[in-house]
Amino acid sequence: MNNLIAGLGILALAVLAAGLVAQLRQSSLVRRLQMQLDATPAPRDMSSRLPARVRDFALRADATPDDLAASVSFTQIAEMQLKPGDPWQVLDARQTIAAGAAGFLWQARLPWGPVAKFSVIDAYAGGKGLLRAALLRLIPVARADGPDIDRAEAMRYLAELPWAPDAILGNPALIWQMIDDDWAEASMLIAGGRVAVRFRFDSGGDIAEVFAQDRPATAPDGSKASYDWQGYFRDYRMIGPRRVPAEAEVGYIHADGFRPYFQGRITDYAVQH
Repeated sequence: MNNLIAGLGILALAVLAAGLVAQLRQSSLVRRLQMQLDATPAPRDMSSRLPARVRDFALRADATPDDLAASVSFTQIAEMQLKPGDPWQVLDARQTIAAGAAGFLWQARLPWGPVAKFSVIDAYAGGKGLLRAALLRLIPVARADGPDIDRAEAMRYLAELPWAPDAILGNPALIWQMIDDDWAEASMLIAGGRVAVRFRFDSGGDIAEVFAQDRPATAPDGSKASYDWQGYFRDYRMIGPRRVPAEAEVGYIHADGFRPYFQGRITDYAVQH
């Protein structure tokens, strides 16, 4: 019996030590990514180069061309479905988006008492994309680097510009053009080539929909794939210092139609100069 108790004690200490190491590694990764975002160039007033409908949208958000934020940050209540058919998981999330150059850091966790039952880091910094997801910070369930994730995360940065009006006005790497009266395209160049998304404006001048072709993804069988990607923005309101969409939904378009995997609601919003 004493040997059993001793063995269980050693196992518990080993699990605790592994958990602490995993937490330190995650904290170090987050610090490195945040430092990269902090080092991005300051935004510059690009408002005169924007199509009128895009410029008006950003200005209505209360962003000011001569006093642009270096980054914006917000908290979310997010729901995610990791795989088709899986239950939706409710996560607490926080995101920072750079305004002067392409970059973001999204951290989410599924609380389980004092620890995170499930945690995610999704980022684009220094021209590189990154995805990490783990159970109890110990058991990896998703890990992605390389050209495909670089492209996917760069497209995410573009798609979430309605949440970062300062970046619309101040990121010189963005190329904007109107496709027709209601659709605008935002694009930029990355190491792997050009990435682009399109935004649809509603009758009130707000961005209601985002669409992109061939975003890299993981197929249900775990293989690499690419699908058309679509999302919706809703419930524009003042949250802190900016008027932004409080709700968003995004998913891939499969053979059977649009299949959302993320829904989120912003609960707090701030700007950093």
